[in-house]
Amino acid sequence: MHPGIKVVFGALMVVLGVYSSLTYTAELVNFVQAVIGPLLILVGAFIIWLESDEWKLNMEDSKDRGLDVQQSLKPQTETKEKPEKEESSDKIACPDCGKEFDTERGMKIHRTQKHA
Repeated sequence: MHPGIKVVFGALMVVLGVYSSLTYTAELVNFVQAVIGPLLILVGAFIIWLESDEWKLNMEDSKDRGLDVQQSLKPQTETKEKPEKEESSDKIACPDCGKEFDTERGMKIHRTQKHA
């Protein structure tokens, strides 16, 4: 849709809104009063949901804090040693320049970008 049409449509909505709020003042006040209650319920439920979820995450984090230093170091040292051994034997070399890659797809991408 053309931006000019959107501007005209928006201006028409503003004019109709001002006219209806001046003409139907009592109904507008009743409508606003009727909307306040459900709006407060929705916003309050949303805040409760967000904060309870954050509270659960904080509780889980506080449970894990006591053991994380020693337990996190052991698996990292074991996992770091294994991939290094596998990477050195599973490297794929580019036939054009000899550069090594972890995957065949990486080597193919390199060949199409550098040697095509």
